[in-house]
Amino acid sequence: MNDLRATLISIPKDAAAHPEANLEWWYCYAFINGSGGRRYALMISFFRVGELSRIKGHYLIYSLIRLDEPGFISRSYLDRSLFYHMTGLYLPSYFLFKPSDWQTWEQYGTLFKGKLPTPHSWIKDISMHSQPTAIQYGHAGITFIDDVSQQFTLHIDDPEVRVDLTFTPSKPLTAIDEQGTLNGLYYYSSTRNTITGHIHHEGGTDQVSGEGWFDHQWGRNYELLKGEGWNWFGLQLDDGRELLINQLHAAKSATTPSSPTAILILKDQASISINNIKMRPLRVWRSFQSGMSYPVEWYISIPDYQLELHVIPAFDNQEMLIIGPIRAIWEGACLVTGLDHSNNTPINGKGFVELAGFAKYAKA
Repeated sequence: MNDLRATLISIPKDAAAHPEANLEWWYCYAFINGSGGRRYALMISFFRVGELSRIKGHYLIYSLIRLDEPGFISRSYLDRSLFYHMTGLYLPSYFLFKPSDWQTWEQYGTLFKGKLPTPHSWIKDISMHSQPTAIQYGHAGITFIDDVSQQFTLHIDDPEVRVDLTFTPSKPLTAIDEQGTLNGLYYYSSTRNTITGHIHHEGGTDQVSGEGWFDHQWGRNYELLKGEGWNWFGLQLDDGRELLINQLHAAKSATTPSSPTAILILKDQASISINNIKMRPLRVWRSFQSGMSYPVEWYISIPDYQLELHVIPAFDNQEMLIIGPIRAIWEGACLVTGLDHSNNTPINGKGFVELAGFAKYAKA
């Protein structure tokens, strides 16, 4: 399954952890169907943070979503090592540049007392192995069956539900950023996976199947720690194509972001960089929990391929509170509709949208 054309990213070597990186994460999402009409979506990300190669902090976030009800559970866990990194280095450095961020000062005060602000919790028993790659953060983990194929199992033993899924790539991997030119992070994706497995809940066990997405990024980056932001789209179209969009916020405003970078992965597995893409938010949702306003509904146009897309949240309240100056992100399951004008064919699809860095624009 290794079809990476890049010379600076190679599989299986780069499937494992990178000690030289100060920021690394493994991310995946899934849309799955169970028995009795149950429909689920989930997202999980395993972060590894630290300036030194042998001393890293670990952070786990995930959401479990019922699309048919709907319902939304989100979790945030960190270990003691990340706690010491934040209180001893990252937050004090952040305050040198943004001393008036009173909400982050309040969070720091709680941390300085040795406590975690609500709703964050502790994790322990962190383990990482290579050949094949296996990542275990407390009650959640990813285990690669082999690093070359990038097939892996995902396990989450949440207090409310247990998840056991197998992700099998149905396309070769795509090199998204082989030189870290966008934000200092090397980046590859498995944009289309077949998923099988089980979800165990209080009502019983659902045998499930569906499709998913996997990302791995690593490098040297401080956006998460500085409170900077981005808009990310990982969309799977029903015609077999995928669209990945990264859009960093401009220095002064989240409402006037920088020009997006986009990659279109075709049905025949070829990937194409999109230079001409137009985006605009259609609707904003404000969270009563954080006070942040997120552009949750979008219009996207790719004139060179005659594509017009409408990205709509499955439901609005998919905000996740996270640790650090960003404070919260909107990480939402979305539906895609649109039109391919080249053959006058309707477009449908699904995916996740991640909106981060809106804390500094929040209303009290």
